[in-house]
Amino acid sequence: MAALRQRLARAWPHLRVILVGYHVAAIVVLSIPPAGALNNPAMWRSANTRSDIAGYAAALGQVGVEITPEELGARVRDAAATFGRIRELLAAPFAGYAALVGARQGWAMFASPQRVPAEVHVDLEIGGEWRPLYRPHDDAAAWRRATFEHNRFRKFNGRFARTFIPPHYDGLARWLAREAAAEFPEATAIRVRLYRYRTLPPAEARAGRRPEGRYEHERRFVAEELR
Repeated sequence: MAALRQRLARAWPHLRVILVGYHVAAIVVLSIPPAGALNNPAMWRSANTRSDIAGYAAALGQVGVEITPEELGARVRDAAATFGRIRELLAAPFAGYAALVGARQGWAMFASPQRVPAEVHVDLEIGGEWRPLYRPHDDAAAWRRATFEHNRFRKFNGRFARTFIPPHYDGLARWLAREAAAEFPEATAIRVRLYRYRTLPPAEARAGRRPEGRYEHERRFVAEELR
């Protein structure tokens, strides 16, 4: 028994090096972002992704590489698929360890910024006239601001700019309309829309310019039917 303990004591430093090395390798490999949304066709159709690819194609054109956004998008999709397969092979030896110790991350960090964001706007119809009820960063239209600015709510709304899912948007629009109809008995109708715009370059934003956009996905509700 004593001999066994001595052998284990002598082996432990080597075993510890192996375990630490395995752990470090797991951290490095698992920190490589998985393909995730890159394999989602809806992401490639989103306005944000198309805007990114068009910008990259234009930048390549400025340095003499002529390529259309469609061609660049196809190449990036192929590269993403290859990347996903390689990453899965590398991560396979560490999957069980990650599950055991909880070293997993289910969301992507450092995703591309939303250069074509979409804001949820809510309006009331009172006396035949539409009045703004909620606008981001507008103190004159700050209905339920705490709700809209909650991190969970912002995350939910942010997805409308990337991968618009009609049932999710319709459910949110109806809920907002029902809440507004109950809170404002004088309202005859409620309108929920997405306001989409392209973010300005830093110099224009510093100069005080405001981006101009367009409305889409309008949903109108008769207030009385919601009460």
